[in-house]
Amino acid sequence: MSHLRYAALAVGLAVAVGAPARADEADAKAARALVDKAIKAHGGADALTKFGASTSKFKGTFHGMGMNLPMEGSLYANGADQFKVDIQIEAGGMTLQVTNVIDGDKGWAKVGDQVVELNADQLAEARDQAYAGWLVTLAPLVKGKDFTLATAGEVLVNDKPALGVKVSHKGRGDVTLYFDKESSLLVKYETKVKDEGSGQEVNEEGFPSAYKEVQGTKQAMKFKTLRDSKLYLEGEISEMTLSDKLDANTFAKP
Repeated sequence: MSHLRYAALAVGLAVAVGAPARADEADAKAARALVDKAIKAHGGADALTKFGASTSKFKGTFHGMGMNLPMEGSLYANGADQFKVDIQIEAGGMTLQVTNVIDGDKGWAKVGDQVVELNADQLAEARDQAYAGWLVTLAPLVKGKDFTLATAGEVLVNDKPALGVKVSHKGRGDVTLYFDKESSLLVKYETKVKDEGSGQEVNEEGFPSAYKEVQGTKQAMKFKTLRDSKLYLEGEISEMTLSDKLDANTFAKP
């Protein structure tokens, strides 16, 4: 083989090795462009990063574990590491009060008057779900230095095209966000969760809708969640307030 052919082979190998990196880089830029459009559609970078916390009131129905239980309550979120939900659930003609709290590396569940500290597995699952909820606000993606973005194709959501972006972060499960192709609003997100009944990992799909302006941002007022393609949760937010942060006592042990 001549030196020229050796040189051609070397160039070919360099191109073959280098192509995936360039392709990945181009894909990441395309994904970043979709996220930037979505951030703008949701109120813009300044508005989204101005508020690190939210308080909401909601009503809905829990469909998990073969049940259909009316519920209402309040939800408090502060970044990725603090989360609290107070729910009143109607079951068997009775009203059951349930509180779940995540405060960094600690977590509790209170049912009625009984308080139970979450074990390591329960805490890890709850923190993953709180992280996914934080990511859905898009605020952490404004700078997004610790995230890896990749395009995830096009799907139909309510018979309208939506473009996907898979968001990866070290130590966290992937979350795929789908933005309406026309409005760039978030219309679907997808991640993996552990089902309470079976304990098995299942696919969870969330469908935020009915967007409304809240303090200069666009927020979904209706929600629907599927687990393993089955209706799990649905409801509507009646009130939402955004703030810089919430008092630490909000997330104290119940």
